[in-house]
Amino acid sequence: MNTKEHKGKEMKYDALVLEGGSLKCAFTAGVLDVFLDTNFPDFQYYYGVSSGAMAMSYYIAKQRQNFINVSRELVENPEFLSYKNTFSNNGLMNLDFLEKYVQDTFPFNEDAAEENSRGKKVVIVATNYKTGKPHYLEPKKGKWYNYMMASATLPIITKGRTEVNGTWMFDGGYSDSVPIKKAIADGAKNILVIRTRPADVKIEKSYVSLMAEYWNYDNDNISDLFSLGYKRYNKCVEFLNGPKPDGVNWVQISPPKELRSEGFYLHVQDIDADYRLGLEIGLNFLSSLNS
Repeated sequence: MNTKEHKGKEMKYDALVLEGGSLKCAFTAGVLDVFLDTNFPDFQYYYGVSSGAMAMSYYIAKQRQNFINVSRELVENPEFLSYKNTFSNNGLMNLDFLEKYVQDTFPFNEDAAEENSRGKKVVIVATNYKTGKPHYLEPKKGKWYNYMMASATLPIITKGRTEVNGTWMFDGGYSDSVPIKKAIADGAKNILVIRTRPADVKIEKSYVSLMAEYWNYDNDNISDLFSLGYKRYNKCVEFLNGPKPDGVNWVQISPPKELRSEGFYLHVQDIDADYRLGLEIGLNFLSSLNS
């Protein structure tokens, strides 16, 4: 965790930016649950990507442990996660089952989220299925679930796309994986970024991106998006770890090493370990504010 920019108790963050990462956001949930337990000051701006958008939404609604409880219940559930369904319409991870399960078992309190976000800016990032450009969706009552599912819809891994207000969209991580530049453009000055990879780690092109690039050969915008996605991500890593624009500061909370929930062949123990690490790192972060 990079905390060298802290200046003690007077530090006030106006924006929260959450990277996605599927079940790796168990780490994010741990950090956010520490914030809820300690009444960490509210932010003025919130930005969530993919599963980070779900963790963010539960956080805004002040529903402690909901994200980790959902993750624990689903990680070994064959109705949600099954390799035999990888090339079916539902994909490896069944988002339709996820949405129904969440609504029935750990329902998102949309009324509380709406009330707690009044006067604030909340953004869920999704990607346009035709243009490959990011869409910065601002959820209102009746739209939270739809926007969360759109941001978490992965090619091959899930059903591939979700309709939002008449437009097909998918995972926001492909077009803007860590939307810190969007936060700066919106006026944020003191930003807290929660990552699901170590702060300086860069990535290589994944097999999922290779397959998605091939399957979308007839759409240059989407094919290029998958082809060059890893380079775009690595440039974001360089920006996050490089010099900051005048008048803007940010701090990254990140795991010290790759999380156990990396990949898709997972067990409850992996989710629990990453959540506990998030709790530990969150507590260390709060301690650093008071040092």
